[in-house]
Amino acid sequence: MPAQPQLSDLEIAELTTYIYNEWSTETTVTDVKTVTPVLDQCREKVASQ
Repeated sequence: MPAQPQLSDLEIAELTTYIYNEWSTETTVTDVKTVTPVLDQCREKVASQ
C-alpha cells in the first residue's frame, strides 16, 4: 500500500482494527498508543534518508 501521510494515527489504528476483525479469526482493537511509536519510527527513518 502506498504511503498515506494525510491519515492520522487514530485513522490508521481504526483501519488496522477493521482489517484484523475482517480478515482474522481474532477480534481485536488496535490502540492509537500502539500505532504512534511505530509510525514515529517510520517517520524518523524517512526523514533520515
